[in-house]
Amino acid sequence: MLNDEEILLKTANLLENLDISTKKPEKVLREVTEDEMRVLEDVLEDLDPADLPLNDLFSGKMRVVIPFPTTDPSTELGKFAKFFETQEYDVDWEKGMVSAIREVSKVEDLVASMMGDPQKKKIKKFQMKIGKLFGKIATLANQKAEITKNDPEFQKNEDYKRILSQIWLYVPNPGVAGGAGYNLADLATKYGEYWKTNAGYIKKNINELDSDKFSIIITRNPIDVLRMSDFDEITSCHTPPSRANAYQSYYKCAVAEAQGHGAVAYVVKTEDLLTNTNTGNIDSAEQEIQEGEIFADNARYGGAGFDIEPVSRIRVRHVRYYEGDEPPKRWDDGQDVGMPEKRVYGADIPGLANQVTNWARSNQEEVIANMPKEGDKIDLNKFMIFGGSYEDTAKKEGRLALMRQLVGPGVEVEGSMKQNTDTEDILDADLIGDVVRSYEGQCEDIRDEWNNHMAQTYVDYEVGEDGGDGAYIKPYSAFIAKWPIDEWKRLPSNAEEVVWNSVDEINERFGTIFVPSKHDTPVIRKIREEIHLTIQVNFEHPEIAGESYFSFPEQFNDACQKIDSAIDDRRDTWEAILTEYFKKHGQMEGGAYIKLAEEIEDGELTSYEWDLETDGEYTESYESTARYSHYYDPEDLGLDIRVLFDILDSRDFKIELRKQLLEAPRKEQNTEYYLQMNATTVEHAGEAKYTAIFSINADEPDIMAGLFVELVEGEMDDEDNLNVVFNRVLAQFVNARQPSHMQTNESVVNNWKGFLGRV
Repeated sequence: MLNDEEILLKTANLLENLDISTKKPEKVLREVTEDEMRVLEDVLEDLDPADLPLNDLFSGKMRVVIPFPTTDPSTELGKFAKFFETQEYDVDWEKGMVSAIREVSKVEDLVASMMGDPQKKKIKKFQMKIGKLFGKIATLANQKAEITKNDPEFQKNEDYKRILSQIWLYVPNPGVAGGAGYNLADLATKYGEYWKTNAGYIKKNINELDSDKFSIIITRNPIDVLRMSDFDEITSCHTPPSRANAYQSYYKCAVAEAQGHGAVAYVVKTEDLLTNTNTGNIDSAEQEIQEGEIFADNARYGGAGFDIEPVSRIRVRHVRYYEGDEPPKRWDDGQDVGMPEKRVYGADIPGLANQVTNWARSNQEEVIANMPKEGDKIDLNKFMIFGGSYEDTAKKEGRLALMRQLVGPGVEVEGSMKQNTDTEDILDADLIGDVVRSYEGQCEDIRDEWNNHMAQTYVDYEVGEDGGDGAYIKPYSAFIAKWPIDEWKRLPSNAEEVVWNSVDEINERFGTIFVPSKHDTPVIRKIREEIHLTIQVNFEHPEIAGESYFSFPEQFNDACQKIDSAIDDRRDTWEAILTEYFKKHGQMEGGAYIKLAEEIEDGELTSYEWDLETDGEYTESYESTARYSHYYDPEDLGLDIRVLFDILDSRDFKIELRKQLLEAPRKEQNTEYYLQMNATTVEHAGEAKYTAIFSINADEPDIMAGLFVELVEGEMDDEDNLNVVFNRVLAQFVNARQPSHMQTNESVVNNWKGFLGRV
């Protein structure tokens, strides 16, 4: 370890330089040692805030405190949570599920109710995942808008009425679902994306948040900036050189920031801030924390300052712009601009970046208005970013993102913002430590944390030397689909193509989010009473990381976070696709039904006499039906229509008709099963219209699909044969109603009309 004199020499040399460069992400920073901090304190003891950049933004203060409302209805999180309250949902935040009990209404029911004719109430219970709810609402809202746009008489459109009824099911109180004049499809899409981004934090913390629980300390104090990751719950690349097993190459990044090239916004608990400063509000607390240290430090006896422990932070980058066409003679001659980053370290509380950005924007209105322009566009060529070399939003695109976050998403720009690299370029190479050992320790913690968190996905890694001064990380992740063993007809071997191609079935719909079978074979095995299929996650997919090797543990952690939301949170989706795939290929029960629904939807299964329907796309279909209507003329039959309806509506008639309609198909399929059959009887032009409705659903055995096909394509797909069965069954029941001496055996009833003529 360096002695005090060596530390003092190194720190003094560092503080003579003011600028930065290169680009690498951050690592774990724990508490700096007492010697290191004391030397830094000595050097900066008499520093005046006016000597630091961003003085106007901070109004001459070293530290600023602003409120950070969380579930306040005016915040993003507050509006999100309020939606479920106004729409009368029960929310299980931990599971990410919503449920509700609704009175189901159709458009006609609502009109009847308004006219004083209340209809019988129908109750429906449902439960679904939050993300799926918003996806469903957005789809329905878009469908409604499409009908409204293309059909001038949309209010009479049956599809419009059906969609409107479904929207009411999910959004029963539309007047308070969003702001004035909101678009439901846009609102649902926005909330769906918000949940996807923030689900992890919300699930863990929603029940503990209230509007004034947190405050934000925004500080440009060099000690606070140096310690930007000096806390157990906040990780970054700025590890001090004395830390064992640490990779110090980017400690110089923190030192460069501490020269005044930036600030840090820390989230703290308001109660701790007020208690530790012995004040009653954040304005008073702000006055108390202008000097000295304020944050806890477990590495130094007794902690430091007010012993406040931050829970998360983001950086505020130091940018300058310059007038004129020539480069400035001095880099500090330009106009300072504070630009908040987007990335949050520590607890990822939704809305933090927006709150800090709003503060920066409102306190730099004149600075923003005077930004140099080329025509109507902001001239980024006249901007320079200073401070630590690692950029959360890096390079040309990242710096443009910073500008648009501050000024507005629609801002037009010209050129690109440059980065000043002077300070870090001349820092002592002795700051570099054992990167491989450091990465191993950090990646192990990251792996264990996410493996404990995720339900059916796991991650792993390898760390190796990159041939230079750094290291590489090769990540690995796999998702495990699971089914009860009794859902399978048989377990295919890992050598079968049906197993290889199962992962490609997902990739055809979602891109190569999993490694294709030609590069990695999925593994299927029996684990106790379950069947497990393991498929490898593709880190090169843009939803995961976009690359298969990482330079820093933070990239591994970021990828794990995305895997949690993009892979593990969608496990029901993957299992549904795989289940459908294995059913279609005969490995699981239900494949015959999927094939049947697909053939109905595509028009491959046709029938002359039966009307075939399935309840949606075959990928989502649950039930398919076949309908046939037979007409009975009571006058020809010599029957009172009331007597005829009495016979046709009887349970015994329906049972006997089903038995005889299925007699030939059952023999052909050699099965004892019967298809389900319902029936309706209505009067039509003086006749009795009897409609037989056979149905089959995805839960029934595969043999039922064959029976269904045989019914609609075999002997019973013939009008003459159907007439014989329908008339014969009625004849039996009419005959059974006669006095016993007039009843005749069915076998002698060869002429149906002749028989009825004697009734």
